[in-house]
Amino acid sequence: MFVKTWGEAMVNSDKKPVANVKRNRAYLLWGGIADSLSDILASPSIVLPFLYLALGAPQFLAGLLLPCVKGARIVAEATMSPYIKLGDRSKKAMILPNLVIALVLAVLALSGAALPNGIVMVLFVLVALIVGCCYGIWALGSNHIYGSELEDEERGQIVFTQLALSCVIAIALVWTTRALMAGETPFERHRVLLWLGVLALLVSCFCMFRLVLTKSPHEAGASEATEQKESFFKQVARGWSLALQFAWFRRFLVARVFFLSVELATPFYTIHAATYHLSTPHILSIFVTATSAGRAIGAMLWRRVVQKSIRYTIAGASMIACLSSLMAIGFDLFGLASNPWVYAATIFFLSFGIGGETEGRYLYLLSMSSASNRPYMVALADAVAGIGGIIFASVLGIVAQIHSALIPLSVLAVLNGVSVYLALSLVEKKPEPR
Repeated sequence: MFVKTWGEAMVNSDKKPVANVKRNRAYLLWGGIADSLSDILASPSIVLPFLYLALGAPQFLAGLLLPCVKGARIVAEATMSPYIKLGDRSKKAMILPNLVIALVLAVLALSGAALPNGIVMVLFVLVALIVGCCYGIWALGSNHIYGSELEDEERGQIVFTQLALSCVIAIALVWTTRALMAGETPFERHRVLLWLGVLALLVSCFCMFRLVLTKSPHEAGASEATEQKESFFKQVARGWSLALQFAWFRRFLVARVFFLSVELATPFYTIHAATYHLSTPHILSIFVTATSAGRAIGAMLWRRVVQKSIRYTIAGASMIACLSSLMAIGFDLFGLASNPWVYAATIFFLSFGIGGETEGRYLYLLSMSSASNRPYMVALADAVAGIGGIIFASVLGIVAQIHSALIPLSVLAVLNGVSVYLALSLVEKKPEPR
């Protein structure tokens, strides 16, 4: 019988953590690609509002679907942030929500076309709320795992690599599945995108299931014992109070509200585009292609910029989103918006900007926060953004329904400009609380 020497055993034990780290990077990379892919193919900002409008439901609610997602995310993050601290919980927080989203998307794809308008409105709102809750839980787990398993430099590289590759795969999928986009109504022609989103979510779940955590994102110690004795609401209040002691975080909260003008812009482009292209064949394939191309090309740029400055990344992204708003207004005024490929250019530049803004603020919060404060900071930032987003989208949605989609686009252009200024004012060094 072969017996290992003590030295051989030590060498092999040293190799195991290294192997786990390399394998974890691969699973995080491909799991993130699958997550991003599902977010493109079953996007609550483009695909869900378009499918909702394709069923003949009122316009104003199309603009509220994404804020419903944001609002539900607030509740989930606020209620779950004290509990998602340990590595095992963080991992489950990335698997179970994706399984639930896959289930509700499958139900929507199967039943949406057969329901009357009143039920359709309720169904889409329920889907948005469930998806939002799942996003909130997933975000808490993701922030913990990415914050503990990856260093700052490789974190940025992996995030933008995920974004770029998922976009390339999305473009390939929407054009290779065109033959499946058959049906008498726009909803029936485009619901194949929901099924592709379900498949991507299942792939992501598999990758996260195979992940072996090597570090605990929770800082054990006296604070853990204190939290175990506190009630849930006291934990949340104490965490939020601690987060607000940091001057950089208070400034970030203000900027976060204005960044909504970039994040929540897409549904208003969808409403505007639907007035011209609701019955255009393969229009969602064109828009998904534009979205994916914008995010992929943007990711290649933002990946370089973020290594030098996260705030320049967010500012540049907001500036490009402003350009997109002005393009959409110009195309409408000069009669060019009726061409789907011309209008797709506005979606391209908007997605270019959104990719930099969302990933930039995500990396900013990860790099500035500690493991113990991160869940509360994530929850509070999204709570502020979610409340602001619901008010913001409600007002602009009603304006679009009563008057014209051009007015919300004009407001977005102005707010995008303010976002540029606020992004440049962010702090990029970790200061002490004051």
